[in-house]
Amino acid sequence: MFLINLWGGASLKLLSNKKYNVILKYVVIAIVVTLLLIVAIFRWDTVKSVFSTVVGIFMPVIWGAAIAFIMNPIMMSTEKFFRRFIFRKKPRPKVTRAIGVAVATFVFIAVIMAVILSVIPEIMSALPGIYSGFTDVLMPNVSSWFDRVLKDVPSIQGIVDDQLTDILSTIRSIFSTIGPKLNEFLSSLLNFANSVKNFIFGIIFAIYFLFSKETLQAQAKKAVVAMFSDETYHRIFGFTSNTNNALLNFIYGKVIDSVIIGVICCIGMLIFDMPYVMLISIIIGITNIIPIFGPFIGAIPSALLILIAEPKKVIWFILFIIALQQLDGNIIGPKILGSRIGLSSFWMLFSIIIFGSMFGIIGMIVGVPLFAVAYDAVGSYINSRLKKKNMPTDNDYYSMPGVEIGLVRDSAEPIEIPAEEIKKVSGGEEKEDEQEEE
Repeated sequence: MFLINLWGGASLKLLSNKKYNVILKYVVIAIVVTLLLIVAIFRWDTVKSVFSTVVGIFMPVIWGAAIAFIMNPIMMSTEKFFRRFIFRKKPRPKVTRAIGVAVATFVFIAVIMAVILSVIPEIMSALPGIYSGFTDVLMPNVSSWFDRVLKDVPSIQGIVDDQLTDILSTIRSIFSTIGPKLNEFLSSLLNFANSVKNFIFGIIFAIYFLFSKETLQAQAKKAVVAMFSDETYHRIFGFTSNTNNALLNFIYGKVIDSVIIGVICCIGMLIFDMPYVMLISIIIGITNIIPIFGPFIGAIPSALLILIAEPKKVIWFILFIIALQQLDGNIIGPKILGSRIGLSSFWMLFSIIIFGSMFGIIGMIVGVPLFAVAYDAVGSYINSRLKKKNMPTDNDYYSMPGVEIGLVRDSAEPIEIPAEEIKKVSGGEEKEDEQEEE
């Protein structure tokens, strides 16, 4: 009994001490994070399955949040127009919101339908030409090329001819035996129908999100303020605001940039009289949204289409795409996006690979702005810690020759930086340095 009372008194004393409470909190967090990492490493298949199931359940809500995020600027612009010119004397917020949501929904659906109605007819009309071009033009040309190259080696020529004949017969059998693969087709059709269902419900959720935007924002802010300290929730609000701005600027900027690239590609292909103009222009424009890898993803299948239809023009097409991407990377892209990303090429490549491996094509698109926000947040935290230690925040200082950062110094000993090295790094003039010394 005495031991129980002693333990209880010691526990109350520890809990009443703020220092021990903070230590206990961090210990518990470290233990929980460690356990979660162990489970994720050794039970990755289970964790992935559970995560996929949960995401599948909430997929309509996720679609709704993403669509509402895209539609929100259109709704805000419409509301601003009606408040300024239509309901200037007598504001009607409910009517203005309803009109804004209706216009944003109409624009979003119209853009989706325009892309679908442009792509599907082109694909359907191009399929017979692709098949006939592959079987009647490309394969005979390849066969005749092998005949010319291997005419002095009849044995190898016969083997190559047999292989080409087998490939051609296999392709023809694939096109003629679609019936037995009806089950796979139906399975794919069901998956597509499920995706369409989630998308439609996502539009419905997006409409509700837009109508209740202020209420949902207030509820989220209320919960964050209640659960975190003043400094923490201010950081959370700043982080979410930066994420919102970065995503909007990047997505809308890339969409505008991709539309311009698609139009220029269409005009160039018409000038050079290339086949499948609309289909290839749409492919180039859509894949251009993906940073770095997008031009290659779009150019490879487009070049194959040109190779099947008119092999002599494939080299000119590749040169045209290279010139177009140089134009985009050096002139059009910087003019539209500017320096909003704030990432070097290495970190852009890093973010695309990581997010692309985790979330596929969507991850490759949104990975760059999300990583840019995280990069900026980590950089701000590091700079704040350096300022508390009275250390410079400029990267040039830490790459400066002659500055021994890693040596242990007395806390009372000031850190002396060679004036010559500072002058070299900062590039300042001698007069400015002399004025500062005076």
